[in-house]
Amino acid sequence: MRVAAIVVSWNSAEHLPALLASLEAQEHPDLEVVVVDNASVDASVAAVRQARATAVRHPVRLLRSVTNRGFCGGVNDALATLDPEVAAVLLVNPDVVLAPDLVGVCVARLATQSRCGSVQPKLLRSFPGPDGRPVLDTTGHELTTARLYRNRGEGESDLDAHVGGEVFGASGACVLHRRAMLEDVRWRDGQVLTEDLVAYFDDIELDWRARRRGWTAWYEPTATATHERGGAGPRRTRRVEALNLANRLLVLVTCDAPRWRDWPAIVVTTALKATELGLTVPSAVPGTLRQLGGLPAAWARRRELDARATLTARAVAEAHARPFRWGGWIRSWWRRIRGRSPGVAPRGRAGARSRHGQPPVER
Repeated sequence: MRVAAIVVSWNSAEHLPALLASLEAQEHPDLEVVVVDNASVDASVAAVRQARATAVRHPVRLLRSVTNRGFCGGVNDALATLDPEVAAVLLVNPDVVLAPDLVGVCVARLATQSRCGSVQPKLLRSFPGPDGRPVLDTTGHELTTARLYRNRGEGESDLDAHVGGEVFGASGACVLHRRAMLEDVRWRDGQVLTEDLVAYFDDIELDWRARRRGWTAWYEPTATATHERGGAGPRRTRRVEALNLANRLLVLVTCDAPRWRDWPAIVVTTALKATELGLTVPSAVPGTLRQLGGLPAAWARRRELDARATLTARAVAEAHARPFRWGGWIRSWWRRIRGRSPGVAPRGRAGARSRHGQPPVER
């Protein structure tokens, strides 16, 4: 199976050499690496050119954008350049380092199930936990009845408690997608990832669209990588906060149809998040309102998705939604605010840059 790895970079020179070296080391024989540079001003382009010049196993291509197109725009630009023979696409963040067999293991899993659209590897955080054990970053996306999404297993010691199996969705930090699935969920305007979302919740929206078209996602624990998640509280930015709050609502409008019993938790958690934003990052409020200007476009996408879906939103939720636990959510929120999420960069460290240049914030 021919695979293309797509990396979207913005001022990621610190992390690109390790990622590109791990892609060059992949044992899967048919792999191309495509790096989209979103108008970086650091040494990112030089790092890619160096990797391209020294590549032996897997060719490296560089696409340079004159503006920052965000993660979604960068991925869409790369997809448009792929050879028709490419059957699977690995999306991977610059701050990820892959085990040498990751692509091969994920390809093997994809080949076993014709309706498997995405394979989620086991992602571990770059720093050990207090007990010295590796810390899980994600074993796939989990949908809750409050329509809050979590990376399953995040912050837990890696004790192999999460076995391989079907999950609601896969993290865009590192995931292998079947190209046929990506083409199947493509919007009429040609976008695969929804560019209005820029860089956050695009993977959640893709989860919904794929599930509603009858594709599945699978967690594969034998495929592993590390992810230097940047944390939250100490490095929050108004752009990231605005996207996180607004995009959750845009995805709900586009893809979802919660039952009445779920709405109280949705309303309360949204109100709490909005209040926190207004108190702690008030400069993000105008950006949130601007981002919510995309609601009419979200409604239009909703009509398009409903017309093409093979499963209703409620059928997907009935199959995948887990009961929302207030206690766990509050504890996780408090750890992030204090900058003490297990396995993330210490408070004084610069931390990872996200898909469009800001530290990633957990959802």
